[in-house]
Amino acid sequence: MRRLQKKEIIILASAAAVIIAAVVTGVVLITGRRSQPKEPRVVTLTIDAPANIPLEQKEDIVYRTLIKAGYSPAGACGIMGNIAVESPDFDPAAVNELAGTLGLFQWNDVGERKAHFKEFCRQQKVNWNSMDAQIAFAIYELSGADPIACRLDDFLKETDNAYAAAAEFTAGFERCVSDSGKAKDVYMGSIYPEFYGNHYQKLSARINKAMNYYERFKDVDIADDAQINITIE
Repeated sequence: MRRLQKKEIIILASAAAVIIAAVVTGVVLITGRRSQPKEPRVVTLTIDAPANIPLEQKEDIVYRTLIKAGYSPAGACGIMGNIAVESPDFDPAAVNELAGTLGLFQWNDVGERKAHFKEFCRQQKVNWNSMDAQIAFAIYELSGADPIACRLDDFLKETDNAYAAAAEFTAGFERCVSDSGKAKDVYMGSIYPEFYGNHYQKLSARINKAMNYYERFKDVDIADDAQINITIE
């Protein structure tokens, strides 16, 4: 085999540097596009169901609502896997006084998201502790009101992977970073490369619950569902 000359090595090294630079630039551009906020969708949502119903009925209602909002079965189940950890009883009135969090998604004061949620409810003239209001606000954040969460929106509408949906939602929407150090709770997704390798609270449990929901709900037909009325502007 012929040994490369010094000039050839320099040329090859320069070419490799150009390729690497192009790839890195492409990644930066793609990441930048993903991080750009979209115009949020204002949701008017009415769920015709009493407050005190069994857990399975609550889960069923949340699933059908998310499907009507445009999310895929896997995407909806990824969201639900997170709700099941944040509020195991799917109780929109759940409040953690110690952590200062509330609702199905346990919004907190980081980034003033809890304050934004309360203001959303005030403007929409709805009670904050209702399932209707909280799902509507989650869709509002996902659709563009929150510059981080909105990077999930298209993915959650298109994906057929409940595992990935749960993991991406944990990192991008819940953002429940943990210092537990458990390998099974490490984020290894692709939508949030800046969070890659972070540990998240009960990530594996969120994923398992999402996959169980997917097996349960993936073939449910909601075409004639009159219990949920949803308008997205």
